[in-house]
Order: sequence, then structure tokens, then C-alpha cells
Amino acid sequence: MARPKRPPHPMLKVARDHLDKLDGELRDEPIHLRMLDGPPGAPRYAVYVGACEREGPCPFGVEHQHPCPVLDCSLRHSLRMLLDREGNLVEVLRSGVQWTA
Repeated sequence: MARPKRPPHPMLKVARDHLDKLDGELRDEPIHLRMLDGPPGAPRYAVYVGACEREGPCPFGVEHQHPCPVLDCSLRHSLRMLLDREGNLVEVLRSGVQWTA
């Protein structure tokens, strides 16, 4: 008998709400959530969202590869949010870097 499907992590909804307020262009992109460990008061979750904004062929010769092997690209629009245990924003980083989460 198959096991029941696990419900999504509750922090994904919190991250999606923050993303809607910060950057509506990335609203439909998949969210990558990673739990962090550290001392009390340190960020507890790292959330990464990114998308390639190129028009036409890729200047690096990357076509239809996911995840993209180019780690720092000027054509990528990415956002990394650090959240505490309650889901409050601690820090927001905007760049072209592809974070692991």
C-alpha cells in the first residue's frame, strides 16, 4: 500500500507571500527551501528563487539544461531570502548567482 503524500512545508507559503511582495516577476518560478542550522537567533531557512531572462540563444551555449551550470550569470534574475523560525525576513539578496538554496 502506498504511503500518503506528505503535505508541503508550511514555510513554503510564507516564502511565497514574501516573494509576492518583493518581486512579482518571480512569482511563478519554483521555490527552493533549505533548513539551516546555527546558533539561536540566526536565520533558520534559506529560500532561493531564480529565472533566466535571456532573449534568444544563450551566450554561454547552455540550452535546455536545468539547473543551469553557469553559477554567476548577468542574465539570471535571482532572489535569496533568509528567514527566521517564525518566517520573518532577516535578509534579502538580489543577484545573478545561482544559490543552492
